[in-house]
Amino acid sequence: MIDAAGPWGTGPFEVKDGTSTLDKRAPVVTLAPNKNYWNKDRMAKATFKFDNVISKQEAIEEVMNGGKIHIVTELLPQEAKQVEKSKHAKVVKNDAKTILVGVFNQSAPNSKWTDVNLRKAANLAVDRKAVLKDGGMGYGTIHPSFIQKGQFGFNKSLKPYGHKPDEAKKALNAAGVKQITIVAGEGHKGVVDALAKNFEAAGVKVNKDMSGAPKGDNWDIWLVEHFDWSPNYPMGVVFREFFGDSGGFRKMKNDAKFEGLQTKVLATTGNKEQEKLMQEMDKYVYDNANVLFLYSPAKLYAVSNKVNFVPYKTTVLELVESGWKK
Repeated sequence: MIDAAGPWGTGPFEVKDGTSTLDKRAPVVTLAPNKNYWNKDRMAKATFKFDNVISKQEAIEEVMNGGKIHIVTELLPQEAKQVEKSKHAKVVKNDAKTILVGVFNQSAPNSKWTDVNLRKAANLAVDRKAVLKDGGMGYGTIHPSFIQKGQFGFNKSLKPYGHKPDEAKKALNAAGVKQITIVAGEGHKGVVDALAKNFEAAGVKVNKDMSGAPKGDNWDIWLVEHFDWSPNYPMGVVFREFFGDSGGFRKMKNDAKFEGLQTKVLATTGNKEQEKLMQEMDKYVYDNANVLFLYSPAKLYAVSNKVNFVPYKTTVLELVESGWKK
């Protein structure tokens, strides 16, 4: 929250003009190099202006045409394909700690999704390579569970659920699942379309609700994209959000085994011991198919060729080193 001009702590930038609070933003917020920055060897060289008025599409066109905008964040895959055609800009892809999963509606009265075998069947119905290619336009990576390869807590014993439509069809049919409703935001329309093809191949009709978030109990799967902004604490930032008692995406009853693992993590201080518990937690979620596992979407940026931009894995837009090409 920036509600007045000033250095704002010991960071490399200071607010030259404008304000940006939760309920009010100035049309333009300007960050200039902080001349009193403590690290003289890493002094910022560029001034940054954040435009809070221009539309996203206008901003993308400005970048593509070599105009006054130099970075646009949070590109959709189709927008990235558009930027790739520009001579004045490029797409910067960040293989961030981001996940896209389908939350099963296990909290509805008489929900069929409380059956672990049915949740596994839904996972077997999905061709993740096709969903990533057709829905995500290839911008992403398939991982077996929540924690990506190379990250703290990754469990190398896990493999992505295979695509077994016949097995999925048999189990879904036996459970009487003839129709499901998938809820998602418009940004994931391509993913929903790809999933619909998968489920229809398994004998299940898909109703598409593109309202963004479920309302009431009349839905089955909710697509949620979430990122881990923590250095080494996926339990608190990711697992808790989906399965903890205070989680914002939780749509299931209390899980005593998960709560027990969470308690162990909170009582453990050593990194190695914590990582083992994270691996155990990831395997537990995987074995119970507590979500519809999809893929890890890349975070995409339209970047002017005048700018050397390297994003953080957390996807938070932090300006540490700044470079400029004339």
